[in-house]
Amino acid sequence: MTLTPKTIDPGWARRWTRQSAELFRRAPGLAIGVMTLFSLVNAFIPQPLALNVPITAFMVGLLFSSLRAVDHDSGKAWMATWTFFRQAARDLALLARDAFLFILVFSAALMLFFTFYSAATHGAGIVKPGPAWFRLPNWLRHGVPRAGDTLTLGIFLPGVLQLIFLTMSVGNQPLMHYQTGYLSAVLNWRLAYLMLGALMGCSFLVPILRQVPSFWLGCALMAVCTAAFWWFGAWGYLWCREMFEGTKENARETAKQTRHALIENHI
Repeated sequence: MTLTPKTIDPGWARRWTRQSAELFRRAPGLAIGVMTLFSLVNAFIPQPLALNVPITAFMVGLLFSSLRAVDHDSGKAWMATWTFFRQAARDLALLARDAFLFILVFSAALMLFFTFYSAATHGAGIVKPGPAWFRLPNWLRHGVPRAGDTLTLGIFLPGVLQLIFLTMSVGNQPLMHYQTGYLSAVLNWRLAYLMLGALMGCSFLVPILRQVPSFWLGCALMAVCTAAFWWFGAWGYLWCREMFEGTKENARETAKQTRHALIENHI
């Protein structure tokens, strides 16, 4: 694998839409399983800073493992997903540690800034929830922000998808991989702007739910976050695969090939 990013050929939106739909079709149960796990983790697992970063790294790593498995071994995708994820688990843990330390320092500085800003503006611009917000179930009130944070940290920030992909492929070297990933976003600025636009969209989900506190709206927002996690994550996988490996098409489907081989052996 070359670590030098390249400009993606035109037509990527149509190409990746078709390819991601094909990956979903090969193993829909696996894709739905990953999306369900994403929803459950964000809805029911508390995620202070100490957990938010590693959970994001491992969830995106699991997503990439499932996509790689379906891409290369759609006949046994569940088993292949576990194999790919287990092989990358140590490097993902090291990445989670390094990212946690960096974000800890950055968050402390950011928190200090907003503390002074809030004191200077007397809280102007803060969206305060109404009483109905607190009557929503806890898993919904906490699940939507956590899902949005996972999307922001792991999917939409420039360079992060590439960072995780390269970490899983060649080991944990966060500074070099993030620099490479950020350069890839600069080279493919239209795609990077699309991701940044999605990031801005995520930032409005929690204020919307706070201003319109509805159980069904909250469930709909959770579903949107879950679908965005898989869909944009699949685009991220295809982006990295095409950019670093030079592979523009999905591997041939192996499910039918496996069945044919079994039939031939039986005969």
